[in-house]
Amino acid sequence: MEWLASKGAHIYVPVGHSPDVDLVAAVGGRVSRIEVKTSTHRRGTKWGVHISTRGGNQSWTGLVKHFDPRRCEYLFVHVGDGRRWFIPTPALDCSSSLTVGGPKYSEFEIERGRPLAIDSSKALLQSGRSPGEYRSGQTGCAVNAVALSFGGSNPPSPMSSPQPIRPTNYERKPGQNGEAVINQKRRLTIPQRPFFEAGLANGGRVRVRADGPGRIVVEQIELPAWADTDSA
Repeated sequence: MEWLASKGAHIYVPVGHSPDVDLVAAVGGRVSRIEVKTSTHRRGTKWGVHISTRGGNQSWTGLVKHFDPRRCEYLFVHVGDGRRWFIPTPALDCSSSLTVGGPKYSEFEIERGRPLAIDSSKALLQSGRSPGEYRSGQTGCAVNAVALSFGGSNPPSPMSSPQPIRPTNYERKPGQNGEAVINQKRRLTIPQRPFFEAGLANGGRVRVRADGPGRIVVEQIELPAWADTDSA
């Protein structure tokens, strides 16, 4: 929350128990759902992070709920020495655990934060609960306490200012209607309106996946401009 606020985000926290989303942030003209994970499990210079949920609210019942990238747009990871990552979920190729601190996911590392305070007698982080917080299956407390937001007094609604369409060159009528033709070697041109409304840019990296018969989803796997530390 501290890092998102420093980027100008308005932050919202679910009321009560939220199994899929810890935070909602409105920044850069878009609203994003964010899952937060912490880890104190160090493997040399790397850190192991569990992203699946084991059991119910109080103890492990043997049930494992694997991470589903469709439930949120970003995974925020904070490890013991203060290093942090803000990972677009389309960039994840795992559902149970991941390792950070090496080359993989290095492009999504952001500014270092405060080291996590840990009890050396415990293998994982156990932070104190405040009123309104509920324990989920993973060790540690959920981030979702009482609802609150940041951004000054009377912040504007995140839904009231959609990202404007950028002026572009002439586009044929099928493209204006959101239609495209798949050419040889599976090439297609994304129509201008959905391209810019999604915040995509030429040269950007995306992941393409099937979402049922006749349906393809194109997802950006790069940090947005407001979160990119290199552009700051």
